[in-house]
Amino acid sequence: MNRMTKKCAKEEICEDMIIKILDFLPTKSLIKFKCVSKCWEKYIADCRCRRWNQKPYLVGFFCQHSEIQRELRFFSSSQSVIDGTFDESLDNLFHSNAHLVAASNGFLLCNVKKVHYYVYNPATSQLLVLPKTQICMEDDEYNPPPIGFICKVDNPDNKDIISFTIVRYAIPAKPLQFALQLAVTIESFSSETNVWTANKIILDVPIRLFPCTLTKSPSASVIDGVFCWYDDSLQITVYDSIHKSFWDLKLPEDMERGIGCGYLGSSAGGLYFALNIIFKGTVIVWYLASNIRNRDAVWVKKYVGNVKSTVLQCPEDFGVEGYPHIELSNMVIHPTVPHIFYLGFQRNIISYDFEKDVAQLVNIFSGGPTMKRYKLFPFEWYQWPRRLL
Repeated sequence: MNRMTKKCAKEEICEDMIIKILDFLPTKSLIKFKCVSKCWEKYIADCRCRRWNQKPYLVGFFCQHSEIQRELRFFSSSQSVIDGTFDESLDNLFHSNAHLVAASNGFLLCNVKKVHYYVYNPATSQLLVLPKTQICMEDDEYNPPPIGFICKVDNPDNKDIISFTIVRYAIPAKPLQFALQLAVTIESFSSETNVWTANKIILDVPIRLFPCTLTKSPSASVIDGVFCWYDDSLQITVYDSIHKSFWDLKLPEDMERGIGCGYLGSSAGGLYFALNIIFKGTVIVWYLASNIRNRDAVWVKKYVGNVKSTVLQCPEDFGVEGYPHIELSNMVIHPTVPHIFYLGFQRNIISYDFEKDVAQLVNIFSGGPTMKRYKLFPFEWYQWPRRLL
């Protein structure tokens, strides 16, 4: 190749293409390529700056049928271009009977037969199979143990590699679920040690332990190492993985009891509790104003939305013509915008903005089962490739 040909080939690679390629390289490679030229040094500085100020490239939720595991779909809350790098269909989920049990920071936690877990990255199709759990907590197929999953970046200088932690606790057999428990068995997994460890924690105050099946909150909300679950007895259980303590958190005092279904979720670093008042079609949302480790919870009422009234103003837009009322069966909070919820009713999924009182149709499952058979998992995905530790 002569000098003129080399010059033409060099000019064909435009600046935008170079930046796009560099955006997908690991941090260690970027450091090496800084020496190529002053232009590349500037491009790489811009790439690393974007990674420091990371924002979700794609936000939405996964929806999985509770009985037909392969019926798993992703819905985006934005019109972001996926460019073929995001495994939207999740055909590579390793096993036809895989359950999606949690999502965190762009990664999915799945299990097969409730004792075999693996972590999946939809951005890179990377799959990490975990060792078998030490304790069998699944004597009852329909009462799986409450589980929590959190992924985090440990080294701010290398955001391509993340670590993760899984926490779950044992539920007593049905005859014993109504008895006060003096202790709880916590089993946890750390990607740094690659082993499951079990610890028995003596409770300061005895509490009852129930699964999290009826509440549609299958996994924990995690804030600063504190895992929070909303269980079938309509209580919030809390595990502090830093201080190794376990307790129950009081629900909002101004909450009307026995009139609806609750949901617990986190968004933008805060903990939120929502109550669906079924016969009114109204949803009330509270925000935890006290410190997450404070056992005297202080809840502040944040939003009240009459979803039924909003939807039935334009029933044809939501496929509910002729319906005198709607019954919400699913709720999940937007992972970064707390005033937006995804709601399921009949065969529909909508997004609802509490601040604007605006509802938008996300999907209609024509001819399929109602939304009562589905579970929703909030999800945020980041564009650059990341590897599991």
